[in-house]
Amino acid sequence: MKRTVDIYLPLDSREEPNAIVWPVTIGQLDELVKVIKKLGWKPNVLNPDKPVASVAEGLQVINNAKGERFINFMGGWAYPDFSVSPMWQLPSEVPKLLLGSAVPDFPGAVGLLAATSGTEQVGIRTDRLFIENFEKQNEYSEAIRTFLEKGEYKPAYPETIDIAVTDEDREKAQKAISSLSGSIYGSIGPRSMQMWNKISEADFLKYFGIVREGFDGLRLLKLAEKVPDKKAETALNFLIEKGMDIRLGKNPKNELTREMVLFQMKVYFALLELKKQYGLDFMGIQDQLDWIEHYPATDLALGLLNNRLRPESDGETIAAATEADDGAALTMQVLKLLSDGEPVGFNDLRYWDSKEGLYWFVNSGALAPYFAFGSHDSLKGAWSERQTYMYFKQGGGTSSVVVRVPGVVTWARFSYRDHQLYLCGGRGRTDVPSEKQWQARSQSCSPDWPQWYLRLCSRIEWKINSNHPMTVLGDHLSELKALAEEISIPFECYDFTTPEELP
Repeated sequence: MKRTVDIYLPLDSREEPNAIVWPVTIGQLDELVKVIKKLGWKPNVLNPDKPVASVAEGLQVINNAKGERFINFMGGWAYPDFSVSPMWQLPSEVPKLLLGSAVPDFPGAVGLLAATSGTEQVGIRTDRLFIENFEKQNEYSEAIRTFLEKGEYKPAYPETIDIAVTDEDREKAQKAISSLSGSIYGSIGPRSMQMWNKISEADFLKYFGIVREGFDGLRLLKLAEKVPDKKAETALNFLIEKGMDIRLGKNPKNELTREMVLFQMKVYFALLELKKQYGLDFMGIQDQLDWIEHYPATDLALGLLNNRLRPESDGETIAAATEADDGAALTMQVLKLLSDGEPVGFNDLRYWDSKEGLYWFVNSGALAPYFAFGSHDSLKGAWSERQTYMYFKQGGGTSSVVVRVPGVVTWARFSYRDHQLYLCGGRGRTDVPSEKQWQARSQSCSPDWPQWYLRLCSRIEWKINSNHPMTVLGDHLSELKALAEEISIPFECYDFTTPEELP
């Protein structure tokens, strides 16, 4: 054996984020290379001068892979298909490690989890490793050694608990399945940032009896343009009157302007019109990347749709997933039905403190204002400010909250493995932070975005094959298991303790 390990580095497709993340990644790479050399292996960095920023680049770079081991190192957010399609070209027998930077500033760990949604779906076997302190080589050198010498790295995982299913759980699952059958899901725009999170139209029908309708973003835009200015103004005033903090300014580059919010309100009404015209029951909206290059983000509208209290509301929530994530939207709709129509959260698994068992769920996509304090009568605790210019050139805010509703939470996700749909889930408890705590936690972790802090019953980062776990208040895990059994798909519980046993 020549003892050579190839190192492949994908990132974003946008020059500005890459210009910020790449220098940090190179510093981390230097530490990783030192570790590999100390272990007696030769690191072969496939793209040392710049990150892979397209599938085409990835396919070209991967041709130079000749090692007996392969490490895909993501120092920040990386488009998943910059990994999946190029890695498909590698020999199946070459051991492959996905390595994500877990620093809170840049979502390398999120990029890794997004990549696994694709590698697992198409049957590319990988292991995963997250590193936060690259300069502390002793914290991860043993993991690297294990992968290099044994061709795999699988940290020990506690035995998961068995979830008992009752007749009541089955009855509730059957009721949800009945509601899904004959419903219509509307997906607006293509897959977001080349994520492998789409569910085929055939599987929507096969397992759930759901019709999947696809729409171009142009259709949404044209509907938004028809919404009267006065209607948008009335909606904005409604948000303010109900207690939402709309943080307006005049500089469109770094402040949320009134014009941005009015456009977002028009998009909100356009989505309602699309729902009415086509009989949609739930939705997924692309937003990133095509839409936000030209228009304010759709996120604020999505947070409101997921809320009972909203402009011209019928009192019901509308499950609406950002990034046109079909698997997320389907999970949201299932959780909504199992929780009797309550709001469901869209999240990224962004950061965690494994010693504390504390997880940061943070995404640019909105959380319903309900999650601030658990109220259906007020929008207090929710706010909207301009999202980061680096990613959102045309601005627009999201529906931001710090979740302060105590109690048990259920997370879930429909995903694929070897082209087979399955459902995974687990539980936890909301960690309600003080104002000082949340300010400290979010300082380096997108303070303009919604934040949900959780103590989980699992080590979700080692198991989930997606960056998007969906959340709902309450314990619905046994109902989810019952639903999976009813439609004959695998169910995976990752919990090794119960919410009652959490510290």
